[in-house]
Amino acid sequence: MSDGYLRGVDYEDPIVKYRGERISHTLKKLMGKDVPVDPNFLVDSYYSHYLPLPLMRPEEEVPQEGKLLYKFLEMTLSSDAVITNRNYSVANSAVSMALSISYMQNLIEELERVKKTSQSKEEREAAEQLLNGMMGGNKKSGQQGNQESMEKLMKQVHEKALSKAMEDANMVKSMQKIIGGNGAGTGSMLNFEGDIHEVLRLSKITEIKKILEFLSGMQKLGSFTRKVSTRYSKGELYGYEKGSDLERIVPSELSMPDEIFYLKLAEAETLLYEKQIRESLGPLYLLLDKSGSMDGEKILWAKAVALALYSRARRENRDFYMRFFDNIPYPLIKVMKSAKSKDVIKMIEYIGKIRGGEAQT
Repeated sequence: MSDGYLRGVDYEDPIVKYRGERISHTLKKLMGKDVPVDPNFLVDSYYSHYLPLPLMRPEEEVPQEGKLLYKFLEMTLSSDAVITNRNYSVANSAVSMALSISYMQNLIEELERVKKTSQSKEEREAAEQLLNGMMGGNKKSGQQGNQESMEKLMKQVHEKALSKAMEDANMVKSMQKIIGGNGAGTGSMLNFEGDIHEVLRLSKITEIKKILEFLSGMQKLGSFTRKVSTRYSKGELYGYEKGSDLERIVPSELSMPDEIFYLKLAEAETLLYEKQIRESLGPLYLLLDKSGSMDGEKILWAKAVALALYSRARRENRDFYMRFFDNIPYPLIKVMKSAKSKDVIKMIEYIGKIRGGEAQT
């Protein structure tokens, strides 16, 4: 294992190691095989998105066998798309994780595709050299062969992999928006980092992509929030008023001479704290028509509205109940206000499977 390529990252820190192990584990789940890429490079891939200003070590400090991975990281950090996306990926563990995992998966799969299907022998050999250089085998082989062909192929597969990774990261951003997780103090428990492989799996489903595209057009998604409060003497302070309720009296009123104090009290002119408590709202119930009249874009809009309403329920700390129907009602879907990320993912996947005008199977 080589040292990492970023300055200021402690590669022996348990949390940093966990990031690399999490990416490696998720790659294995998604690709169905071990991916023996240097764990420190996986860490670098993550922190290249997570940090606000990642800085690379000087190239002269990098051993020859690490030049290949160094070059891939350098191309990532210099990408305009990565720099622009950093406004959202900085300190966002789920998005940074999605970017690093998807990038590595697509990079490896693209190289494997070129190695198997390219009609150019030179290109196939270059792909094999790059794969060998990335994996834990003979890294020196990544520096051999036709240098021009290697660099051309590196740039080509890097751009394709990064483009697909950005699409997957947008999926994560959209799902975070649904649960209100992209604002300070909202949805922090549901950041999908622990279930990122499920989110990336959903990102391949065309129907869910379409639903999220519809949702992206709802500019005020999550901005409508209903709050109901009741005045209560032992509630939270939110203002001042005049009255005669001794339980809420402002202490400074007690410093007045007795004659003045009792006069103000008798005339209900004493300064009081104004207090209230927030009432909990009941569950949000939703019935969705999936009959023959709801084909095409109609069912997509209905599904998008369903997710928008779940977003509202989430912000209002309410349980969310949903049921599809045509000539018969379908099973009730419950997402409680204390739901975990896997419950939300399960609901989104279920919504994606429903087809308008068809019987559920």
